[in-house]
Amino acid sequence: MENRKENIRIFLLEPEDGVTIEQTAKLEREIFPDPWSCHEIRNTVSNRQTVCAAAKEGDTLLGYLLCYYALDECEVARIAVDVRARRRGIGKGLLAYLEKFCRDNGIKKILLDVRKSNQAAICFYEKNGFQTDGVRKGYYSGKMPEDAVLMSLAL
Repeated sequence: MENRKENIRIFLLEPEDGVTIEQTAKLEREIFPDPWSCHEIRNTVSNRQTVCAAAKEGDTLLGYLLCYYALDECEVARIAVDVRARRRGIGKGLLAYLEKFCRDNGIKKILLDVRKSNQAAICFYEKNGFQTDGVRKGYYSGKMPEDAVLMSLAL
């Protein structure tokens, strides 16, 4: 399953996509205060109950998503778009790719959590049909502890 917009290619990540997995780990370090390692990303991609996708333009990674699913629910563990590539519809394209995967596989709901301070992400999810389900106090720990906003999208 592949989706193209302009010269942007969105595709399912496979364990043998070593270069893209390494690029994903690099982007993780640039974006998240608690980045996943290359090893953690490779393990996630290798898991049979995941959907992991990348958005690339040529050889350049623009964004990715890492999700787990069970029964009829899918949870977004990570979704990110390179700061230099934002406002080009890449996040929307990744979500559309995920929605199609979910529909094709009988998944009825997509779940995610987002830092309460990340208003840009919350607005993005709301614009894409997600609703707020609640707040989990002190969910994010580490250097920057914070509450999580729980969101979902019924398919």
